[in-house]
Amino acid sequence: MWPDFLFTLPELQYSPSLNCAAELLDRHVQAGEGSRRCVVTDSEIWTYADLLKRSNQVAQILVEDANLVPGNRVLLRGPNNPWLVASWLGVIKAGGVAVTTMPLLRAGELRTMAEIAHPSLAICDHRFVQDLEGAAIPGLQTLLYGGTAQDDISSLAFKRIGSSIR
Repeated sequence: MWPDFLFTLPELQYSPSLNCAAELLDRHVQAGEGSRRCVVTDSEIWTYADLLKRSNQVAQILVEDANLVPGNRVLLRGPNNPWLVASWLGVIKAGGVAVTTMPLLRAGELRTMAEIAHPSLAICDHRFVQDLEGAAIPGLQTLLYGGTAQDDISSLAFKRIGSSIR
């Protein structure tokens, strides 16, 4: 008894492939809203343009350096902060599946999550890596952010100029 849903209006037409990160972020910058505040914390403010740049850089690192393949799962671990948001969007832009965890989860709980999701990569805030390492997830490649190491994803992202992945 359902009616026929007709989506004939131009604004209801979508391309055959759709990336939600582009819809959530890129379109704001394309519409000239790049300078608007997007992520605000006690210590920093990221505009839509800042978040776009960093999420594209994360996506590029995932594809080029970590060999992410579309459909691979990426475990995200950290508090709600700008780099976690950039990482989530970067995973989606690169075609991955973001498996976001709470920072309160401990090694046993992370191991259970990994047994269910089978992530090939993890992006983790450097302050929360101990329990992730304690989970001893076989074959998991981990990228850190927020630290001072040369290979920290936030450091790598700052080294990349003009990167973009769609």
